Amino acid sequence: MYFFINQNIILIRYLSVSLAGIIYPYAFAPYDFKFLAYLSLLIFFYILFKSSRRQSMKLSFIYGFFLFLFGVNWVFNSIYDYGGQHLYISFLLTFLFIFLLALIFVPFGFFVNKMSFSSTIHQRVIIGASAWVFLEWIRSNIFGGFPWLLLGYSQTNTYLEVLFPLLGNYFIGFIVVSFILYTLLIFIKPIEIKKSFSGILILIISVTIFNIFKYEWTTHALKPIKFSVIQANIKQEIKFGESDITMIKKKFLSLSLNKKNKDLIIWPETAIPTLYHNDKLFFSGVIKELNTETSLLSGVFRFDQDSDKFFNSLVLLNKGEQFYDKRHLVPFGEYVPFPSVFGLLAKTLNIPMSNLSKGSGNITSLKFGREYIYPLICYEIAYPNLINIHHKEFALILNISNDAWFGDSLAPYQHLQIAKVRALETQRYILRSANTGVSALIGPNGQILDKINFGVEGILDGEVYSSKGRTPYMDFGDYPILMLIFLFMFFILSNKPKENG
Repeated sequence: MYFFINQNIILIRYLSVSLAGIIYPYAFAPYDFKFLAYLSLLIFFYILFKSSRRQSMKLSFIYGFFLFLFGVNWVFNSIYDYGGQHLYISFLLTFLFIFLLALIFVPFGFFVNKMSFSSTIHQRVIIGASAWVFLEWIRSNIFGGFPWLLLGYSQTNTYLEVLFPLLGNYFIGFIVVSFILYTLLIFIKPIEIKKSFSGILILIISVTIFNIFKYEWTTHALKPIKFSVIQANIKQEIKFGESDITMIKKKFLSLSLNKKNKDLIIWPETAIPTLYHNDKLFFSGVIKELNTETSLLSGVFRFDQDSDKFFNSLVLLNKGEQFYDKRHLVPFGEYVPFPSVFGLLAKTLNIPMSNLSKGSGNITSLKFGREYIYPLICYEIAYPNLINIHHKEFALILNISNDAWFGDSLAPYQHLQIAKVRALETQRYILRSANTGVSALIGPNGQILDKINFGVEGILDGEVYSSKGRTPYMDFGDYPILMLIFLFMFFILSNKPKENG
């Protein structure tokens, strides 16, 4: 009888953490049911507290697996729909990707078990919140990183977004987990209810103070930059077909020629899917057709003869040409990591231009008039460390992308939400040009001022204002919160707990 009851309890725990993992992605764009992030983690943490160490680690894996299964299953789209792979191979590769991401959650079950033996309720909270953020950071950086569905991203347009320019996205995640743990420990450790309430009260008062005395770290120019973002909506299945190149050129040209009164015209990532130097005459012709004061910025592929390397680049054209080469490449999409190990796997992926090289960190901005534009290509926007804390002043951020690889999935909307956080962290305008969407103008407060929806052809006309000044996050990056977390982790690991299962 005991065995039967025990097995039912274990089954309920597995089902509960599975459900918790499933609902977590719905806290993010495009759904934005933000309370589900809190509910998901409340269920997850509660189950872990009631489980042994071994069970906690297993349950953490299950939670991570269902979280990514429902949150990033768009990876399948790029492999099957546009990578041209067999259905079974596509399922297998997607499963392996999600499986590996879920494994990163396993240590969290271990840390939570350690947390149970901490002497004070505040230590328990700090340990739990530190472990969560530490593992988010690991996931964002190991083997190229995958900084998707980080907890802080779910808190755009909330009471907490005032904290983004101070300490960034990871810090927001730390605050959210701390709040959840204090709330949970009220019911698990009622004897320490006063300490739990004091922790919650401190968090609420601190955030409230920052909201009352909200500080604008940057100022914005009065003279606008007039721009046009071109969203040509070129479907991925025709983008790299040689017979379609002429049609693609004509479409971009026709959409741009009536914009001669603009300061800047922006085309998306790899707008013309040929090597730039093979099509210099085309780009020169576009510039001649435009007003002499109009600059064209376009994503291109380029070959550098000096280094004998190919790059995914961005070119700014007017009286001359300036290049920015993508610095953070997509593993298996733009390059093959550890080719001696994954060479055979790479041969099964049918992705054009997958032999690209990493750009130099010496060129991180483009001169536009008297100011500088900070360019980020595709998912580089997901890496705040690329906005170098030692970088010279820049006026605005430009993000070009081709999210057509993922079809009409969650990915384009999640990508846009990440860009919103970069705007909040730097308090700068962001111009985003995406081949199939979502193209957008994002304000320094993270608000989407205008956009072109996914899957439509369109032109986004508007005015953007250059920014001056730096936020604390631009000066210090993630170093403060990460240093604290590393110290907490060192303290935890240096204290051996009692055995528990």
